[in-house]
Amino acid sequence: MCFGTGRPDDGTQGQGTVSQPAERPRVARRRAFRSRVPESQLDEMAADMRRFRDEQHAERARRIDELVEEARRGGLDTDRVHWSMHYDMECSPATTGRAMLLEHRIVPVPPQDLPRPDELHDELWTVIEALAASGVFLLHTDHLPDRDLYARLYYRILDEPTRLMPPQSEAAEYIDCLHPMDLGPGSAGDLLHRRLANTGESAPARGPGIRGPRFDAGLGERDRWMPRPWA
Repeated sequence: MCFGTGRPDDGTQGQGTVSQPAERPRVARRRAFRSRVPESQLDEMAADMRRFRDEQHAERARRIDELVEEARRGGLDTDRVHWSMHYDMECSPATTGRAMLLEHRIVPVPPQDLPRPDELHDELWTVIEALAASGVFLLHTDHLPDRDLYARLYYRILDEPTRLMPPQSEAAEYIDCLHPMDLGPGSAGDLLHRRLANTGESAPARGPGIRGPRFDAGLGERDRWMPRPWA
């Protein structure tokens, strides 16, 4: 996982100001699906997670105000963007991708419960879109078929610790899905690695809500359809 800078602070979060969190994008599955979790329990879990996120957003604004004030008293740079990024990357509390999904009332389905490729493709992109709405973005996925990428998300990435940052903050988190173990000679991962090394390509996203094509083997072109921060 790594961090990157994004849209700068617009100056509305001045000293002593606690800004209101932006309205979160709504993310949902595009197929009929009944969760194993009862609706009432799912609503309660989602509300708790969203309330926690709002509390942390207010705490973030308060702590950034304190950092700016401490810098002012110490004769240091008082640029709020600088101290916002400092807080996001050094001080923000930890969470997981799976917890972030709960904000959207999404409990991911185990891969073995999604035998149909179209069902798995929808679940994969539902998770991708929900992570993006929470400020987490995937990189270098073209070497992984839908099922392999979803399994990697479900069994590993969604449970890795990450920073809890507002989606509109000055930093975003990126998860590189090209693992060293994917780089066997002649493998799709090796082909992707060499393609990136030779071209340095970074295709733009196509806009919110536009999902990439399904592919089941080989080296595809999913990354060009991936959501990106503030696109």
